[in-house]
Amino acid sequence: MTTHYQLNDAKMFADVTDGTAIVINSLTGIYYGMNGFGTCIYENLQSGASVPDILAAAKAIPGAPEELESAFGQFIDSLVGYEIVLPAEGASPVTPAIDPETAQADGFIPLCKEYQDVQDLLFADPIHEVDVDTGWQPE
Repeated sequence: MTTHYQLNDAKMFADVTDGTAIVINSLTGIYYGMNGFGTCIYENLQSGASVPDILAAAKAIPGAPEELESAFGQFIDSLVGYEIVLPAEGASPVTPAIDPETAQADGFIPLCKEYQDVQDLLFADPIHEVDVDTGWQPE
């Protein structure tokens, strides 16, 4: 089982603003949005924390439900399934930091949703027509 993950930066661009992670697949134009708790987990993954350590930190929060492990696993599976993250090798041990208020506000349910409503707009940008060897070739 993989315990460390990193952003699939070969095709994904990510930004966290105001506690919300947005990840854009540069090849498909599909983007993904995470709720606050999902963003917290994602940021911990990106900092090098392991999946078991992040889960343990979340379970230690007062009020964490028994079904947290299942929701957590589904969230990690969605990040892997959407190809947002890839297994990371040689990660340095990092102590995860989970904000209890964020976890509680989202009912301890991390979410990552897929959106396909702006694909055409993302690909209308001529930057996608740039060739590495020849540059931008307008028609």
